[in-house]
Amino acid sequence: MKKKQNRINNSTSNSVWFLILSVAAITLIFRTDFYDPFNSAKLILLLVLDCWILGHLVYSYKHRSIAVHSLEFFGTLIVLLFIATLLIATLQTESFNVALLGETQRRNGFLAYLGLSVIFLFASRSIDFFNVDKIYKVGVSVGLLLTTYGIMQVSGQDFQSWDNPYNAMIGTLGNPNFASSMLALLVLLSIYSFFIPKMAFVFKLLSLVVITGGLFAIIESNSRQGLIVILFSLVFYFTIYSFIKNKLAGTINAFLGGCLVFFTLLGMLKIGPLASLIYKESVSVRGYYWRAGIEMFKSSPIFGVGVDRYLAYFKQFREVEYPLKYGFELTSSNAHNTIIQLFATAGVFVGIVYLSLLILILVCGIHVLKASDEFQKPLILGLLATWLGFQAQSLISIDNIGISVWGWLIGGAILGLRFNGVGSARTNLASQGTSPQGKKIQINFLQPFVAIVSLALVLTIVIPVYRSETYLFQIKNVAGMGNTQYKEFALQQADKLLNYKLVDPTYKYMTAFYLNDLGYTDKSYRIVLDQVRKDPVNLDFLRGAVAFEEARNNFTSVIHFREKIVVLDPWNFTNYLELMKLYLANNNLAKALILQNKILNYAPNTEIAKTAKALLDQYDK
Repeated sequence: MKKKQNRINNSTSNSVWFLILSVAAITLIFRTDFYDPFNSAKLILLLVLDCWILGHLVYSYKHRSIAVHSLEFFGTLIVLLFIATLLIATLQTESFNVALLGETQRRNGFLAYLGLSVIFLFASRSIDFFNVDKIYKVGVSVGLLLTTYGIMQVSGQDFQSWDNPYNAMIGTLGNPNFASSMLALLVLLSIYSFFIPKMAFVFKLLSLVVITGGLFAIIESNSRQGLIVILFSLVFYFTIYSFIKNKLAGTINAFLGGCLVFFTLLGMLKIGPLASLIYKESVSVRGYYWRAGIEMFKSSPIFGVGVDRYLAYFKQFREVEYPLKYGFELTSSNAHNTIIQLFATAGVFVGIVYLSLLILILVCGIHVLKASDEFQKPLILGLLATWLGFQAQSLISIDNIGISVWGWLIGGAILGLRFNGVGSARTNLASQGTSPQGKKIQINFLQPFVAIVSLALVLTIVIPVYRSETYLFQIKNVAGMGNTQYKEFALQQADKLLNYKLVDPTYKYMTAFYLNDLGYTDKSYRIVLDQVRKDPVNLDFLRGAVAFEEARNNFTSVIHFREKIVVLDPWNFTNYLELMKLYLANNNLAKALILQNKILNYAPNTEIAKTAKALLDQYDK
């Protein structure tokens, strides 16, 4: 009997290792032969690895059912509702490919959240107090790798030459903010591993390296996000830790920590004594993104403006102060707040279900913390504090798959500690592994069967995404070289990309401009007009159409497209000015005056206003 229990436990342990190492691999992967080397690579790996994880998940339900009235049933139902409501919102989105795959260089579409949900559910089924330490061990190991790579980048020793407009410390995530936030979560896991009594000495030694090196890389990244994540998490951890040891000390720490958090928030808004240390324009600008997202939600409360379609509508809902302060062409593809993003782009049902899931994780984490003993408390407290750090960054940042996969893993693990209890998972699995005769060995055919079938389905999505990334990368390189020797090769790759139905629409649009650079002007023109027809609210596509029509002197079409831009980008006074010129050239003084009045009313002290006034003065003469 003991041998059989060990065999079942080893099987469970292997599946947990696979789960956590999969999360690590998703964070670490990038492909230098992709047009988007970071986000698309992570999405593809997430979907592929999820197939094997899904097999384990289905197998777990077959051999350990959920009681209908249990908390685990309620938690599973919330996740399934999240997937279902997000799927409905996806089907309602005008650009299905964007909703499914996610916006360019974001990839936060339905498939990403489906993949994260599978990881979450299996973590909630498989993680217990016997194996939760694996999250800390893998976290420290990944932290060591990312810390080393981050220090290499800030010291100018990166083995890869990135086309990078940011700070050099981008890690494996492509952006200093994402890199610092990811390192912050791993630094936190390293800090909290010190308080786990049975953590091996070698991991504590490695944790010290991650903490010191990681903090150095975060500071050198010049990104405040990582420091904010660490601050919020540590305040929570040591406040609760103090309460556990002494209620009076906990109360004092809660007050001091609350004050620190309060002044930090003020500092982010350029208020108070910490403003000089905390304030950064890229953080404070989030207010514009949040308010635009809220307006999107108000305009389409049921299904939102479209899953991951924030970019298409941002300029329509942004405040007039934003373009006057940051420029008329600067835009945003995300609300920089996960909750607002989901409400704005997917609607009220998705937003409420997602909030319910966050509340459930927090409540379950607090319950497990209260019920656990002195050896278990450091395990759950560290996870809960790290998860809250992840949530803190999600309030001011974009969902990045490489980071979010850890947030969903840890959230699922917290529920797993609540659902599985102390030892119950091992007991149940051991008893289920025993056949009625007590001697037969059960062979698990269900897990590989589910994995293979789901992989076959996933490959129909993954292969076009993979190939479109490599094709566009090759086309860009040929166009960038300006060498017509390879133009036929670029055309062949473009035709392959354009023939895929399931591909990012922006990739087809960009292909048109690269082909135009290579001399295929007519084909490029047709591609751009086709993209405008399929997605008439995409401002990039409309601006592309304007550029092509201007090159062909089709000024009637130019006016048509610029008038569409006026509706979708009502505070773009550069577009107003160009449209004014067209109106005046066609002797349409009435429409020109309307645009001039808008410019003078909303942007009176700009160079555009002076030019608009001079145009009409010259016209009158």
